Amino acid sequence: MKQKLLYIEDDQGISELIAEIMEYEHYQVITDDGKSMFRILGENQIGLILMDQRLFWSTGSQLCMELKAKPETKDIPVIMMSSSPDIERIALSCGASGFIKKPFDLYDVIDTVAKYLPKV
Repeated sequence: MKQKLLYIEDDQGISELIAEIMEYEHYQVITDDGKSMFRILGENQIGLILMDQRLFWSTGSQLCMELKAKPETKDIPVIMMSSSPDIERIALSCGASGFIKKPFDLYDVIDTVAKYLPKV
């Protein structure tokens, strides 16, 4: 059984790239712009959330805080992604498990995901 990963990103090109890489690494990937995040979480067993900080309609850190405030989603690891020089501070302040700085090395993404969502 593949591990499920939810990737919250509103840039379709980056979303497709990450999804393709993670699927090659044997993860099942669901992508969303964040607006359907709670519905997706209610319908799927998600083991990890990768989340961009800068979304057109919100911030990833705000969504992360909402996730961490709900008992049913508080234990899902969240990895924040951003080009912001403050991404480490942002990730810590919202309760994320870790962060990936953009531009990223693809192997860093693979290694970070594997750290929080081991393959079965």
